[in-house]
Formats: sequence, structure tokens, C-alpha cells
Amino acid sequence: MTSSKIFLYSCLSFVAGIGFASFWHLSQVTFLTVFLIGVFLSVVFWKRPVGICVAFCVFAAALGIWRYQAVEFHAAQNAAAITLYAGQEVEFQAKVVKTPEVRLSSMHVVVRPEFVPEGRILLITRESFDVRYGDVAAVRGKLERPGVFEDFNYEEFLAKDGIYGVMREPAVEVGQRGAYSIFSLKTTFRQVLEDHLSARHGALMVEMLLGDKDVMSDELAANLNATGLRHIIAISGMHIAILTMYLMPLLIWMGLWRQQAFYVTLVLVIFYVVLTGLQPSALRAGVMGGMFLLGQRLGRQYAALRALIFAATAMLLLNPFLLARDVGFQLSFLAVLGMIVLLPTVLSFVPKKMPARELLAMTIAAQLFTFPVLIWSFGQVSLVSIVTNVLIVPVVPLLMGLGFLLMIGGLVQPIGFLLS
Repeated sequence: MTSSKIFLYSCLSFVAGIGFASFWHLSQVTFLTVFLIGVFLSVVFWKRPVGICVAFCVFAAALGIWRYQAVEFHAAQNAAAITLYAGQEVEFQAKVVKTPEVRLSSMHVVVRPEFVPEGRILLITRESFDVRYGDVAAVRGKLERPGVFEDFNYEEFLAKDGIYGVMREPAVEVGQRGAYSIFSLKTTFRQVLEDHLSARHGALMVEMLLGDKDVMSDELAANLNATGLRHIIAISGMHIAILTMYLMPLLIWMGLWRQQAFYVTLVLVIFYVVLTGLQPSALRAGVMGGMFLLGQRLGRQYAALRALIFAATAMLLLNPFLLARDVGFQLSFLAVLGMIVLLPTVLSFVPKKMPARELLAMTIAAQLFTFPVLIWSFGQVSLVSIVTNVLIVPVVPLLMGLGFLLMIGGLVQPIGFLLS
């Protein structure tokens, strides 16, 4: 039993431990029992490779249970400190801890109030106002609990991101401006796209390239859902793959050695993942893309399934709530798993002369694996998605390439006008 296999099985056991804790709310007694079983196995089977592997897996499962329980306990403390004031008019100092989201009909700003160490509050306003990441502001308004609706647990959905309270139409007065950051650059890029494209097309490109949500109209979003094309808009592995496809040849053409181009591409991929807001799909794609580039650099075979499991483990270690509470996380990993398992089979049915043949096959394989979650979570699935993807997916790399070019070149006039 090699150390790499032991590590792989331990990662799977860690994820399984978080899964059991997420759905069954295991007690501390359960954690201690699993941990003691691991101790027993490690003592009895110390000299047997298979026994040691099983012991490591049990320890990893216990770690997964403990990690979930620790985060859940910590979250409950922060939630209690914030919901204590639910239903009351409150005033406090707060720091903006996430890039403000300017949506089609509202603006969402996430702040961390001064009276809790880590808990957050979501500010929702109909009119947008001048605020950015890192600003410190005085906030006044009525604090509410997110609430649970008939078919959607909004409170649990926000809690996975550490948000335990909502304030609608609060009075906000910025007192101290935050430093210019990568998130400020994202705002600049968004402004470039919106200034040089029509409202409809600008909203589409903002969601596709920058990962902002609910920017496009409800009609356009509904049309994309009905035709099975919404996945093209969400930041995913396809975006990272296309970005890498452009960057490596470009950097080599500019005179860099392949080794130098590798490091620059890796840095730019990380930069892009952070720029888009560290979304689960972008994080997963960034980790897998980084491992793919690293595998090429070291001359080792790229094991996609292992990279996927490692990405899941790393993300759940940071936030174990993602597994059960984040549909985007579930869809993202099922999509990649579908591509890993079904891609060779799907490729055998796609004509070899089809443009972007492999990208199209990846899309179909991913959709086949995500169907169950789509039906369970949203109650619908597109029956024409394969046809629409055959028509649209081959155009996506060109569309994204021109979009990136406009986003960067548009910072200088009249280049932006010409590119648009």
C-alpha cells in the first residue's frame, strides 16, 4: 500500500465523515468512538499495510466529524450573538468583508459588525451606493433573521457563508475607505464591460467572465435555464481550461520559456479565481487546473479523479458546510466527476470533425451527472440541452477570448470602442 493511496483513501474518509455529520448531526460520543476505533486498529495492525490504511481512514473520518462539529459550534455562537438583536433597530460600526454585488434590481453588501468576531450581516438595498471591499461604515437599520421559506431554507443557505442576519434598506455612512485591492479591479473590469456593450450583452459577459450573480434579466436567465445553457455563464473548470488554453501559447509567443510561462500562467489562474470571488466552482477549477499545470511541469501523469478528491477535501476542510448546503458545490463536483467517468464514452459518439469536439463532449458528460441534483433542487431539467450545447459550446472559447480582450483592452480608449 503506497503512501499516495493511503492519502487518497484518507481524503475520501474525511469527506465521508463530514457527510455523515452534515446529514445525521452526530454527537461528540460518536466522534470519540470513531477516534478510539482508529487508535485500536493502529495498535493491533501496526505492521500490516492494509490495517494501517484502514486505521488512517478511520482517523480521517473522525477528523471530518470533529471539523464539522467544531465549525457548527463556532457558527452557533456567532449566530446567537447576532440574532440576539433580531427584530430590533440597531446601529453599529462594520467592515465590508466581501465585494458588494450590484444585481439587476438590488445591491447586496456583506459586512462584519464590530460586536462579533466573525459573524456577518447581509445588507440589501434597492438603490446602489458607493461602497467597496474593506470600507468601514456606520450602519443603522432593523436587523432580521434570514428566515425559512416553504421550499427554501434561506437561513441555512446564508449560514454556510457565515451570514446570520439581514438588514433591508439600512442607512449606511462610509467613514473609512478600504485600500485599493483586487476586488476594486473587478469593479473596474465590470464597468468596462457595461460601458462598451449593450445592457443585455454586458450583463451576460459580466456573469460569464467575472462571476457576478443576478445581473442579467429574469427573462434571459429563464431562457438559459430552459435551454440548458446556464452552465456556460457560471464560473467553472471550462473557464479555467479556456484561460489556460490562451495564456500558455501567448506567453511562449511573447518570448518566455515554457517553464517561465508555466509559473506566470499559474499565478494568473490564481489571480482570476480570487478576482471572481473564490466561488466553489472556481476554487475547484483553480485547484484542479493548478495541479494539471504542476503535473505537466513535473512530468507526472495527471490523475484527474485524485485532483478532484483533493480539491473537495481542501475546500471542505475550510468550510464543511459546503457539502450539504451549497448546490453550486454539488453541481460543480458532479460535473467534473461526469467528465472524468463518461468523457471517453461520449467522445465516441461525437463526430471527429465537430468544432470544439472535446469541449462539447465534456459538457454533455457533465450534464448527465448533474441531472439528479438539478431535478431535486430546482424541479426541472432541459430536454433540449444536448442540441443547444452542440450549437453554442463551440463558440464559447472565442466569445470568452474576445471578452477577456475587451475587459483588459477596454481600460484604454479608443481600444475599448474598437474591440466592442
